[in-house]
Amino acid sequence: MARDENPIFGRGETFYGGGTIDANNLGGINLEGKEWEFEDINPTTKTARLDGRKVRCRCVRNVSGGALLPKRLALLQDTAGKNSGRVAGYASGTAADTPQQGYPIDEFLPAAGVPANDLFWIVVEGPAVVLTSLADMATDLAVGEFVVAATAATSQATTAGRVIPQLLSGATARLAANIQNRVGRAHTAKTTQNTHAEVLIDVGHW
Repeated sequence: MARDENPIFGRGETFYGGGTIDANNLGGINLEGKEWEFEDINPTTKTARLDGRKVRCRCVRNVSGGALLPKRLALLQDTAGKNSGRVAGYASGTAADTPQQGYPIDEFLPAAGVPANDLFWIVVEGPAVVLTSLADMATDLAVGEFVVAATAATSQATTAGRVIPQLLSGATARLAANIQNRVGRAHTAKTTQNTHAEVLIDVGHW
């Protein structure tokens, strides 16, 4: 957790807050990769989820070149490590057997998302709402099941940054990737027809 007790901006907000961003003179460099814990409260309605859990969030910068939308899975720029403070796009597999680990983008951001070069929150532990695949999932998603990032053509695709149930059968490479890259456990159930649907997951708890 960051040394400072209070974060510089809240959930549902970004560092620049809609202000002008100078890509050649970025503010908040010292905040990249720092983590804070938040009460699990909707900042707009001031209501809390029933379990009263806290949410651990990391401050990251959008370096994807475009806006990143809420409730999608972020792909860290440093895909080899977990301490990166920059996001290169959405999590996506380049093939069916190599889904990438992702981190939910702040669900409370406005629909337009976070603009390029701004700082925002991803969830690294605790409850978060994410979106299911745009295509029919191969199997239903039950409460307690693990989810992983769905496969997409690129990290910028509309099909990227979404979740599907963890697959535990098939090719060895696919099985290994699905075990290693799980995002969290589902707290709500979805059927194969529930495409582009919100699902509550518990990030980082196995």
